[in-house]
Amino acid sequence: MAATTGRLSGRAGVSLSIKGPGLANSVPGLAAAWFEAFPVVHLTEATPRKAPASQAHKRLNHEALVKAVSKGIYTLSGKNSALKGAFALAGDEEPGPVVLELVEHREASKPKAEPIKMKGHTDDILGLIRRSQRPMVLAGALAIRQGWYSHLNNLNIPVFSTASAKGVIDETLPQSAGVYTGAGAKLTPEFQLFPKTDLIVGLGLTAREVLATKPFSCQSVSIAAVQTPGHEGFSFNCSSGIEGVTPVLDALAQKEWGLDALGRTKEILRSYMTRDFLPGRVFELIQDHFPGGVRAIMDTGYFCTIGEHAWAAQRPDLCLLSGQGRYMGTGLPMAIGASLYDRTLPTIAFLGDGGVGMYLAEAKLAVRNKLPLMIILMSDNAFASIRTRAIKDGLTQSPLLMDGRSWVGCFAAMGISGTKAENIKELSEAMIAWNPENGPAFLEIVFDPDKYELMVKGIR
Repeated sequence: MAATTGRLSGRAGVSLSIKGPGLANSVPGLAAAWFEAFPVVHLTEATPRKAPASQAHKRLNHEALVKAVSKGIYTLSGKNSALKGAFALAGDEEPGPVVLELVEHREASKPKAEPIKMKGHTDDILGLIRRSQRPMVLAGALAIRQGWYSHLNNLNIPVFSTASAKGVIDETLPQSAGVYTGAGAKLTPEFQLFPKTDLIVGLGLTAREVLATKPFSCQSVSIAAVQTPGHEGFSFNCSSGIEGVTPVLDALAQKEWGLDALGRTKEILRSYMTRDFLPGRVFELIQDHFPGGVRAIMDTGYFCTIGEHAWAAQRPDLCLLSGQGRYMGTGLPMAIGASLYDRTLPTIAFLGDGGVGMYLAEAKLAVRNKLPLMIILMSDNAFASIRTRAIKDGLTQSPLLMDGRSWVGCFAAMGISGTKAENIKELSEAMIAWNPENGPAFLEIVFDPDKYELMVKGIR
């Protein structure tokens, strides 16, 4: 929740725990923030390093515990500058979680080594753009933090984004090509258009934002702030820092191609996703129900694979998901955090059978704060993505099928009224019945498990 506040506000959120097991219970949240590059400072009490051995209660090596899921750990002791340093580190590119221990008489731990800042002139990049006939843009999350979306909205060439950067271009515009994963199948715009382009221009693109990092089949260039692990996997012909982005964007604004082909590809994909009562149809109906705007938060699962393509985000704050970590369970707390931060729009949390129960108790916060939040469970009564592999390998499916019991009563017990929908009519009635001003609601949407399991075929 705190990290989501950081993502939406551009300033690090703050969370707090006790030492030892308290910090240990915070590790999943830190890991989610680390995967998604959301800025957050986590405050925790700690045992002084020089404390006697007899003070063993809840004692734990905090630094070792959080090393893999944080940018660094500071110690706030006396009048040092750790507080300022922790917030600065959390917000620096790439953003992420920082731990700040509230303890005296302990030497400050050093943060991780600073990433290599990208440098270099843009002359080579500009030359390639000017000579290209069919350039395409692939924008990463840095493009959101740098505010490049206004420029992208004015281009007349295909513009892809990563899942983490969804909404960095208004996805209702004809030049929006949707999400690039590196693993898109034959129905996706990336599969159809990448063989036709002669230049890929990466804007703030990092390797961990895509599912498959691989060299492009044409020339490629990159504008980025820092060099991140896996950067070399794209095999860019040349790279530069963000100080040279303005002439690059100006040069791209002079190009025009591919929008007719892109439009046909998007329509074929849309027709495929909405052909039956499946998540694609649900996303379309719900978005149409809120002409004034709605924020979508997606957990991970097959429904999210569809949602990445089906949900048209007009701004980068209107669709959040675990685009880099595919971290199951984060959907509900992210949605509550987003709704607490900004109540001006209704928020829809799309969860799957695997992620609905992990942080279920946090739904009480939505009730307490009367949030304009609808929690939607996309249920096929199975773990579909794992089931696909079991079917492929001829393994038993029995551990992957559920008992069909509804969650409606569980949410009702926490003060969130709910219902089930098994067709378009029931879905429409549920959306009409919900008034966001009255607080949260729960909707369980049930799908045919076999159709659900097959719905991503041709997409991923």
